[in-house]
Amino acid sequence: MEIEEAKHFCEEVKRKLNPGDLFLVGFDLKKNPHTILAAYNDSEGITASFNLNLLTRINRELNANFEVNQFQHYQTYDPISGACRSFLVSLCDQKVQIENLSFYFKENELIDMEISQKFSESDIKKLAKDSGFHILTEIKDSKKLVCRFYLDAII
Repeated sequence: MEIEEAKHFCEEVKRKLNPGDLFLVGFDLKKNPHTILAAYNDSEGITASFNLNLLTRINRELNANFEVNQFQHYQTYDPISGACRSFLVSLCDQKVQIENLSFYFKENELIDMEISQKFSESDIKKLAKDSGFHILTEIKDSKKLVCRFYLDAII
């Protein structure tokens, strides 16, 4: 989720809480941009395989005919916004059928696959405040790459 979507999500969670309820939420923290890109462009191709597998599942579950080998994984990271985006790039002009619908992809056209939002601590504090939460405590992993927060709703 992008930050605005995360805010909306937190607001919806808050609406469903009762007085005294707690909300545990985890955030992937902003870190060196090279570290983030290396994780998503890993040498084993895990992220690429994950995203390409979605085309395989669409083929199997929705009776489509994606030529999976005609798409290539592409990753970006914007260290200012914290948005880490995954795309699939069409390697040629192609037509894909999903049941009785046709979709046309031009060479180099992108399929937007996912956003893995990264947050600074100030982003998290603002998000909590703006969505009506108070941070009770935070727990970070030993490398300070991710953070979990216990929040209570300001009711």
